[in-house]
Amino acid sequence: MFIKGNLREHERTAFITPLKYSVSVLNMQELKKVHNVAVSVDISDEGLGIITDFPIQQGHVLTFEDDKEINKGIFKKAAIVRWTGKIHSQYRAGLKFV
Repeated sequence: MFIKGNLREHERTAFITPLKYSVSVLNMQELKKVHNVAVSVDISDEGLGIITDFPIQQGHVLTFEDDKEINKGIFKKAAIVRWTGKIHSQYRAGLKFV
């Protein structure tokens, strides 16, 4: 599901880079930690847009594994998935930094 129109409080700018992340998911009544790589698409002061091949869901918390500078000298360690949508075999998601 994608929201039409611009509901963002903060302007996003292009930011294309690979990001290693991990996410804990419930699998067959067992908590499992998944490690994966996403490609960021855009960024703002409050969040990040990504594309990944793992089916992340709204409410998942992604932890970034790199000590990579995410934006303007700020190192972000985690973000919550605010929305997600499927595009062919991949997932586009909007994240909010926590």
